[in-house]
Amino acid sequence: MRFERAFTLARYNWPLYAVCAVGILAGFGAAMTPALPATVRLAGAVGGSIALWYSIASFAAFHIMFDRPDFLSGQWLTRCVPESPDNCVQLSVCVEETTLPISDVFPEANCTELDLFDDSVMTEPAIARAKQAAGNSTSLPAKPEALPLDDGASQLTVVTLAAHEVRDPTQRESLFGELSRITAPTGRIVIAEHLRNLPAALAFGPGLFHFYPRSEWVTLAAKSGLRVESEFDVTPFFHVFVLQHA
Repeated sequence: MRFERAFTLARYNWPLYAVCAVGILAGFGAAMTPALPATVRLAGAVGGSIALWYSIASFAAFHIMFDRPDFLSGQWLTRCVPESPDNCVQLSVCVEETTLPISDVFPEANCTELDLFDDSVMTEPAIARAKQAAGNSTSLPAKPEALPLDDGASQLTVVTLAAHEVRDPTQRESLFGELSRITAPTGRIVIAEHLRNLPAALAFGPGLFHFYPRSEWVTLAAKSGLRVESEFDVTPFFHVFVLQHA
């Protein structure tokens, strides 16, 4: 189904769409009520239009992000490394929309999957619903401050849409320290994230504050002895940082 993942993401975020539906009905209902003052009818029309915009725009963004292969195919990972790595580690919350098929991109590599989901740390209800729908993960459970791997074990460490779910600043800093530790001196760390930017504002409205600005990730990298080697966008909604040891 062409919009399958968009409908799935909309279901995980159903409270957002419930609020938008109420806003649309109440706003346009007020706008079409002649007995109300003109200013109230105008406010209703504006409010209803905003609710309609965000319901359509967010659904379209989900489609662009997850129903098209641009991001989830993982083919863009070949831009992040000078050669195919022997050992890869992927950290995510282990649901379909946050997990890349790295073994398909680098079939000769030995890949380890780490599951960062922790309901005491990741408080976003949509992530909890997605995780519940995904069922039990076969990946190794991991905590941001203690990744279960040896020093320098990975030549390519990929964090997909999980770092922003670690809401505590101290734990995010610990996570970057651990990413630096487990990645070989000549390896690469790839952070794929949503940014708090104009596309996010247009698609998700106030929801953009769930994401962090570019400066957050650059600062965390620097504190962990890492530098940004390159960065690029995969669609307007995914930003990729390629980090290496400074």
